[in-house]
Amino acid sequence: MEQPPFYRTGLDGQKIPVSFPELHLILRDVVHYFEVNVNEPQNVLILAEYSKLEYWKYLSISWNSPEVAESKRYTWLCERGCLALLNGLSLDFLTEQQLVGSEEWQHAQALASESLPYLRQFQPADEGLEEGLDLLLASFTFIAEMSPKDLDEDSMPMFATQAQGTWFTRNVLGNYYRSTAELDFG
Repeated sequence: MEQPPFYRTGLDGQKIPVSFPELHLILRDVVHYFEVNVNEPQNVLILAEYSKLEYWKYLSISWNSPEVAESKRYTWLCERGCLALLNGLSLDFLTEQQLVGSEEWQHAQALASESLPYLRQFQPADEGLEEGLDLLLASFTFIAEMSPKDLDEDSMPMFATQAQGTWFTRNVLGNYYRSTAELDFG
């Protein structure tokens, strides 16, 4: 059986094969997310379906030798896209009124707790993504540790999201469209 060309790195450092159909599901969500958020200032428009895939596990996507034509673009898109989707998931929770202990609250805390080990292990291929990683580490840590005292009088999480939203709009979503526009289409 042939080794899939892509892999992700597990928390134990093991290379875990990623099939193209598996990668395709991630890339499909990334491109759709980029499109529906192209003119949104904080990129929080996200569907509940997006939290069904474990995007945090695909931050470390890479490929086995030999490189194929799509390898660099797919891994570039997957790394940035997974960061963007995690940003959307965190901001979706942090920009809405919350009910302590609700299903949404518990889901967000579970998602944050599952994501944090992967975010802490993640080493971006592009050092320009380190600031985005730091923003996600802060927001997911806040969510994972959030208690009723972290809500204001309107039941809004007391976490400043503007800088995070702006950074992802400019440096992830914007870079995706800028780099795509620079491609040579013949």
